[in-house]
Amino acid sequence: MALIEDTVASGAKFLVKGDIPDGPGYFVHPAVVDNPADDSDIVRLEPFGPVVPLLRFHDIDEVVERANASEYGLGGSVWSGDPAAAERIAARIETGVVWTNEGPRLAPDLPFGGHKTSGLGVENGTAVLLEYTDTQVLWSRTA
Repeated sequence: MALIEDTVASGAKFLVKGDIPDGPGYFVHPAVVDNPADDSDIVRLEPFGPVVPLLRFHDIDEVVERANASEYGLGGSVWSGDPAAAERIAARIETGVVWTNEGPRLAPDLPFGGHKTSGLGVENGTAVLLEYTDTQVLWSRTA
């Protein structure tokens, strides 16, 4: 709610504004913010909720540059009518996971972890097992 309140205070336009429904529980209706400033909290932070900015862009290089300018990099998604183009763009995004033409999906046999300041360590897959091991290197001179 603080993120929504900050966005309202900034004067940004909502296409859909998230409200708290009556009743028990911790629920917020989805909110979509129309083209907020790149330095606004809704763009800079990881909201982890149904609050998203809808940003305009001129070309793919701009999209990649703006996405990678974030200090965070947990996950992202690329949507396109051209699946091959979506995969090329996804490969340029600096996040632990990038989904193309679908929302977040995880699998127990694939590692999940963030880049930059997102996340701590890795979950799932053999990568997580390596976190419970201690690597040791032995050097020996034989002659």
